[in-house]
Amino acid sequence: MPSEMRRAAKALVETRVETFESLHPLGASQARIERALAALGAPHALELHGAWRERDGRVIYEATFGPAAKTQRFLNAMAFVLVFLMVACAWVLSFVKGTAPRFLLPFVTVLAIAAMPLVVNAAASRREAEEARIRRAIRAALQGEDPALPPARRWADEE
Repeated sequence: MPSEMRRAAKALVETRVETFESLHPLGASQARIERALAALGAPHALELHGAWRERDGRVIYEATFGPAAKTQRFLNAMAFVLVFLMVACAWVLSFVKGTAPRFLLPFVTVLAIAAMPLVVNAAASRREAEEARIRRAIRAALQGEDPALPPARRWADEE
């Protein structure tokens, strides 16, 4: 489980590039991509940039999925809050005489530390889901597939 959380945390802040081959000419492909992405709306959990290329007479769309700027700010703020809570715990345990603060603040700190991996994992899952939705829309727009159906597959025993 820790390795899965580490993978999710890395996926949350990394930039990925995917290429999609179009079955249509460049102008039609650009119009289809614009319509498909407009129907999805602006992505919230990531930044999407696209570039068009032609390779061997085929139109290629390169989609770059990068982390949203607010993602890094959110992770930094979460780390700052956890450090602040730990410093406040040390101060309360050293200088405060009452029993309620000496119990409640460390308790809240432990809960926050335990919840941090779950929050990061949830943010990474949201980004992965949004990427998958965008990839499916791009593939449907460029290859003429029905977005409601999975891509066609050929099995090894088919001719």
